[in-house]
Amino acid sequence: MIKINSRELLYVPNLLTLFRLFFLPLPVICIAYGKDNAALALLGVAIATDVLDGYFARKLNQVSELGKILDPLADKIGVAALVVALAVYRDFPWWAAAIIIARDLLLLVGSLATLSKTTEIPTSNLFGKLTALAWVLLVISYLTPFLIIQKILLVLAVAMVPISFLLYLRKRR
Repeated sequence: MIKINSRELLYVPNLLTLFRLFFLPLPVICIAYGKDNAALALLGVAIATDVLDGYFARKLNQVSELGKILDPLADKIGVAALVVALAVYRDFPWWAAAIIIARDLLLLVGSLATLSKTTEIPTSNLFGKLTALAWVLLVISYLTPFLIIQKILLVLAVAMVPISFLLYLRKRR
């Protein structure tokens, strides 16, 4: 069983991650109301907190079990909320939203299964992080008028999903 110390909740990186999670409705609301520039600015804040939480975790020696769970969970919830908002309010393809949400749900189930057998918290591999980055860039592109970039990033992000998933499964063996 994983031991999470309640003090970890007050670690700077975990506070940043919680901020990012509670902050998530704002860019979704901006997307719903067609305020793309505001949504982009808010996504910039969310990305900055994601980068900063990792930086502070290492710099302040505050890498924690809670953070290892919260950070990727916040990322997955964030991407899911944003692709659903873009599918509802923009022309983001529902099938693409379904692919990334299904992948993330499968990873969550796999992580929970791993946690039931070990105390090691599964972490993302480099290709998984690059896949997440491709999806973030795809989300951002749907808030811009650059259709060609949207199409290129859509193909790239979708193509990366099965590869990252297979590499994750291979790592778990």
